[in-house]
Amino acid sequence: MLSIKPLIAFQAYIYSGMKKWQVYSIIFVLTLSLMGLVYVQSIYIKRGLIIQSQIFDQYVNEALVHTAIKIEEEEAYRLLKNAKVDQIYNKTKQFNGNCGMNLQYQNGLVVLEVQKNGTTHSFSGNNLEQIDSLVRMANLGADFERELEYNLLKEYSLLVESITMEFLYGSDHKANFDSTKIFNFLRFELDRIGINTPFNFAILDGYNLRNIVSTFEKINTSTYKTSYKTPIHINVFTGEQAVLIADFPNKRSFLIKSNGQLLLSSFIFILLIVASFGASILIIFHQKKISELKTDFINNMTHELKTPVATISLATEMLNKEKVRENPEKIANYTKIIKDENTRLGNHIESVLQVAQLDREEIKLRVEELDFHELLEDLLVKFQLRLEDTAASIDLHLDATNSKIRGDKNHLVNLLSNLLDNAIKYRSERNLEIKLNTSNRKNDFVFSIEDNGIGMSNSDQKKIFTKFYRVPTGNIHNVKGFGLGLSYVKTIVEAHKGEIEVQSEANKFTRFIVTLPT
Repeated sequence: MLSIKPLIAFQAYIYSGMKKWQVYSIIFVLTLSLMGLVYVQSIYIKRGLIIQSQIFDQYVNEALVHTAIKIEEEEAYRLLKNAKVDQIYNKTKQFNGNCGMNLQYQNGLVVLEVQKNGTTHSFSGNNLEQIDSLVRMANLGADFERELEYNLLKEYSLLVESITMEFLYGSDHKANFDSTKIFNFLRFELDRIGINTPFNFAILDGYNLRNIVSTFEKINTSTYKTSYKTPIHINVFTGEQAVLIADFPNKRSFLIKSNGQLLLSSFIFILLIVASFGASILIIFHQKKISELKTDFINNMTHELKTPVATISLATEMLNKEKVRENPEKIANYTKIIKDENTRLGNHIESVLQVAQLDREEIKLRVEELDFHELLEDLLVKFQLRLEDTAASIDLHLDATNSKIRGDKNHLVNLLSNLLDNAIKYRSERNLEIKLNTSNRKNDFVFSIEDNGIGMSNSDQKKIFTKFYRVPTGNIHNVKGFGLGLSYVKTIVEAHKGEIEVQSEANKFTRFIVTLPT
């Protein structure tokens, strides 16, 4: 897996070599680019929805046309089925002496009787074409057939006119729409093209827009204008028309849902870009802060290391002088100075090794069963001289019934030393009071250390566990250290699967609470 540390280090290097205004300029350009990307993406999404809406409109109009055709077919079938045409025509006509004819239409059957010289000839058929064929086949004579044909043409015309008028005015042509059937027609057509969202429909009179069939709660001018519509020819004979309209109240949500995958993927990618951009900005500023803290650490460390080295060098030179060699007290004094400064130098080197160890995450615990109370009491013995020197009072309450834990003795002792050392370092002008308490909470061991020192602000409380961070003490730099102690403490607590929290109030108190599993 590719490590992110080289990238972060590179970002820190780039940042450290750039001026502040350059960094903010880059951030501004990146922000502008990101906003432009989001804007362009939103335009594409909007255009996509517009195209989808146009396709939706086209499909709905096609569905309405197909539904209108089905309604027209159903209505035509109903009219023909309900038409009642009974014996509406019966006409007798004499021509050319004893010759004549009688034409009748009854129940869909055409009957023709022809009289010629006292003889009657009968012909019947379903239509006039059949009658013509039968008359020709009867061979009534060319002259008679011409006379008969001439009269039949007139009577046929009167027959067709009579049938038409009876159909138009003798039958019930009033439209009768079945709303359930119309809904099923429209639902089928919409499902066929993939539109499965709720809809309302209505059939209005084609002339005065009177409501004939409707599923709308209310139809007004605005509803009519915004609805999809198509004409319906109810009766081809009378020219009666209607209008089929439909409306989709959830059209927008349907279109958004139809494009859900596109919208969701676009949103996720934009969110990832924004998150990556934000994370990069945070990393840059964090690395800048770390860079500044490391610079302070190096400066501070250089000063702290140079001081004991210079002191040891000076003491060594003094020991080489003959006057000092002849004075045992001065030899002992300079020897003690060299020893103390050497110890101090070793402690500084140990701190540097600790930070290197923390950076490489190479802390390995030598876990064993320990009694936390014993560790604490042994540590107080070592700190006794420092506590007496600062006139500090210890209020010890070892209330934990179970003080057995599993952990690394050396690291836990260093942890306690750092916390106690901080209480001494950051004391106020009043007498130092330190409270040490232990207790049990469920399956955990809880240790707290509280002092009445200078305390800290809320902002400092959020940063004190950061590597190299030191709580500012104004213009007086009387607190020595590298800002590694509390970072080390937090790392060790977490390595023991525990938790640490801080409670503090400026110029009043500071309390650290360490929770470790028993």
